[in-house]
This record gives sequence, C-alpha cells and structure tokens, in this order.
Amino acid sequence: METSTSKTLELEFLLDNGDTDTISLPDYLEDVTKEQIIAAADIVIAQNIFQPGGASYQKLRSYEFVDKTVRKEELVTV
Repeated sequence: METSTSKTLELEFLLDNGDTDTISLPDYLEDVTKEQIIAAADIVIAQNIFQPGGASYQKLRSYEFVDKTVRKEELVTV
C-alpha cells in the first residue's frame, strides 16, 4: 500500500466582476498566521498580477488549510 500526504493553503479572492478565484499554495508553513496570510494576499492584490478572465482581485474572501492523505492499494500486479 502506498501512502502520500499533501497540505495546501487555498486563498479565495473576490474579483471586481463579482466572481471568485482561488490560488492554491502547496506545502504551507505550519505556523503561518492569519496576519501573514492577509498581508500576502494584500501584496497579490496590490501587484495585480492575476486577472482571470480580465477581472482583477479586489479582496481576500476566505482561506482554508487542506490536509490530505491518500492511501493507494494495487489490486493487480504488473
């Protein structure tokens, strides 16, 4: 059985057209704080680098930590 784990910080932004867009950051630091996340999001917004569909990021709507463990078991040998 093969086991893999991953952890991702997902930042959801509100766009100026009313839609949302998510940036996924793999391997976040365990001790990252809310203040650090908000400060980083503010930089992303200020730099205006991402414009999905031509819309600009307006503000951070939410964020979530996604921790995932996958266990794969092969049933057929190759």
